[in-house]
Amino acid sequence: MSAKKEKPVLDCPFRETLDVLEGKWKFAIIHSLLQHGTLRFKNLERDVAGITARMLIKELKLLEAHGIVTRRPYPTVPPTVEYSLTECGQSLEPVIDAIQAWGIQNRAVLAARR
Repeated sequence: MSAKKEKPVLDCPFRETLDVLEGKWKFAIIHSLLQHGTLRFKNLERDVAGITARMLIKELKLLEAHGIVTRRPYPTVPPTVEYSLTECGQSLEPVIDAIQAWGIQNRAVLAARR
C-alpha cells in the first residue's frame, strides 16, 4: 500500500495565509513588533512570553522568508540584530487587532473552559 498524498490546495488565499501564519508563536511575534516597532532579539524574546530562543530564531526565519519581518544585523561584538515588520507585516495590524478584540470579548467564556 502506498501512502495517500494530499493534493495541495491551489488558489486558496485563506489556506495560503494560514500556511504563512500557522503555529503558536507567529501571531505573538507580529503583535509584539506592532506594539513596539523595531526590537532587538533579546527584547523580542522577553516580550514574547514563554518562547525559547531557538523557537524564536526558527519563527523569525520563517517570517523573514515570507516577507513579514525584516532582519537587520549590526557588525558588533556581541552581534546585535534588530527585527521589524515589513509593509506586508504591518498590513496584518487589523487582523491582530480583531483577534485581540475577540479574545477580550470572549475572555470569560474561554477562561471557564480551561
